[in-house]
Amino acid sequence: MSAAPTGRPRDPRIDSEVLAVTREMLVRDGWDGLSMRAIAARAGVGRAALTRRWPSKAHLVLDALLGSAPDLSPYDGIDRKGWIEWVVAGSNELFSRPEVRAALPGLLAALRDHEDLRNALWRTFSGPSTALFTEDGGEDAELDARAALVMAAGTALFTGLIAAEDDTPALRERILHLLLTIAE
Repeated sequence: MSAAPTGRPRDPRIDSEVLAVTREMLVRDGWDGLSMRAIAARAGVGRAALTRRWPSKAHLVLDALLGSAPDLSPYDGIDRKGWIEWVVAGSNELFSRPEVRAALPGLLAALRDHEDLRNALWRTFSGPSTALFTEDGGEDAELDARAALVMAAGTALFTGLIAAEDDTPALRERILHLLLTIAE
């Protein structure tokens, strides 16, 4: 029998309010204009409530943008081809969101500087989805899944930030076509 948790129970409304405020403030103020103190004030919670839940601004922003665990429901009942199609579509959708675009410059720097956060992000979001791809796969299935994930997310990030004038449906379709060769 485990001991009862100490302290007050965690209020889930605080989490949802803080995450919504974080997304709003990212769009309005950008990464540089975002602070834990400003988020706490706008969400009507104490700064201590934030730091108990999220140890840094980067942790909070990642949770606001991605959630604490990947949503695997888009992968229900799909084959390897469908997996790749969803990874490409999901990556494009993610990197086109205004709050993600606003967070990227600062978030990329934070991830560069914090190996623990970067590694946790990769493990949390690549592991479960690549495991779905590798079911009934050959010996290279895990590497193929990770490669497809890196290429899909990388191209979505690059076209969204740098090659925006070339981010056309035709280019996205060609990228998908090239990545689908992994499923063959």
